[in-house]
Amino acid sequence: MSQSKLAVIQNLYNNYAATLLGYIFEVVQNQLVAEQYLIAVFNDVPNETEELSKAGVNVLCRLQIMARQKLAVFFETPGNDTGRKTEKIMPWLNNKHVALMTPLQQQVFCGIYYQCKTTSHIATELNKTEEEIRKTLKECFTIIRNGRNDEKIH
Repeated sequence: MSQSKLAVIQNLYNNYAATLLGYIFEVVQNQLVAEQYLIAVFNDVPNETEELSKAGVNVLCRLQIMARQKLAVFFETPGNDTGRKTEKIMPWLNNKHVALMTPLQQQVFCGIYYQCKTTSHIATELNKTEEEIRKTLKECFTIIRNGRNDEKIH
C-alpha cells in the first residue's frame, strides 16, 4: 500500500473512528464488540478509498453504510423469523424512538435501517405489499421526527 493511501486511511480513521464507534456501540451495546466491528469496517477502507475520496460523498454516511453491512451478521439468527430477530435485537438497541413503535414498525425500521434489507425483502418476509412496507416506514420516520421535536435543547 502506498504512503499516500496510508495517509488517507489514517486521516479517515482520525476524523471518523470515534463517531463511528459510538454509532456501532448504540447497536451492539458492548464496547469490545463495537471495537471489533469498527476494526472490521476500517479493514475494508483500503478497498473503498477511491469511493470515499470522490467529490460530494458524505464520508460518514458511507462509513455507516459499511458498518451496517458488517452489523447485518450481528442480527442474523437461526431460521428466518423477522419478528424473533427484532425481539432479540431490541434490548441492545435501547432506542427511545424505536421503543415507541409498534412491533410491525420495529420490524420494518430495524430490517431496513440496521439490517440493510430492501422493502421488497421485508414485504416478502412479512407477507405484505411493498406499498404497505413503505407506508409503515414513513410512520416510523414520523415517530422519530415527532420525538425529536419534543426534545428541548439546553
